[in-house]
Amino acid sequence: MASIYPFVRFSIRVPIRPETRFAYRICYVPSLYFIESGSARVLYEDGAFIRLPAGTLFSLKPGISHTWEVDPDSPPFAFLCVFFEWSYRPKPMAKVTGDLLCLSAEKHDPEMLDEPLDTGIPECLTVDAHGYWKGLFEAVSTDYNVLHHENYPESLAINGHFQLLLHQLYQLARRKNDATDPRIAKIKAYMDMNAGGEYGDIDLWAETLGLSRGHFHALFSTHTGFTPKRYWNRRRIDKARNDLSGTNDSVTVIAERYGFSSVHAFTKLFRQTVGISPTDYRKQSRLI
Repeated sequence: MASIYPFVRFSIRVPIRPETRFAYRICYVPSLYFIESGSARVLYEDGAFIRLPAGTLFSLKPGISHTWEVDPDSPPFAFLCVFFEWSYRPKPMAKVTGDLLCLSAEKHDPEMLDEPLDTGIPECLTVDAHGYWKGLFEAVSTDYNVLHHENYPESLAINGHFQLLLHQLYQLARRKNDATDPRIAKIKAYMDMNAGGEYGDIDLWAETLGLSRGHFHALFSTHTGFTPKRYWNRRRIDKARNDLSGTNDSVTVIAERYGFSSVHAFTKLFRQTVGISPTDYRKQSRLI
């Protein structure tokens, strides 16, 4: 993993009207969101989605195709967001905030795309102190300006506030993990042991815990920061990483072992999660 020195590119507040749908978008850099009011869903290319009510912290890696969809009955919806880099990389073409977004597959620029590092930030977390977290995000605001190294030393305060925001985010994630509901801990242990093959029967898991499907999904996301399916996929990739570095099994064999329909599907999810292809990961792991 590259050296980590987080650098804010921009931070803004975005109000969106009810029933608005922002179809197909890819962020070229990592982004963090705080849902200030209202509620929405983020839908992914694989059909999975995550619901974002007010008071949710949401993290999105670069390169993931997604769609924002504001709930039709939602109160006025707004979020605060920070687009940043884990390690600064010159992007002279980024003049305005929209330059760090790709809104069309035909206009995708791979040179702008950052590596999607796994830094341990959950996909989503629920907070209680709304005003406190809103203040943390507001302190990082760049007033729609995109920052570069040339903005030093003016950018020092913004990046200092962002370091505090990240610190509080990691602390919150740790507290949530330490306080995991024993029912969810049981399902997590099952997933950790059996992450391979087809995705499990979520209705059966919910029934085993005496919960409705919706309650199970919400409870799991609250305690892990991931939907059940995305957590399952992360565990499959974790196991595949161990096999790539610790065995001589081919990528095809490993893909089949963990239930992927094809090497292409395995490679796509692996790259989204780890940031490089399975083959490159194997090469790097054997250089260490």
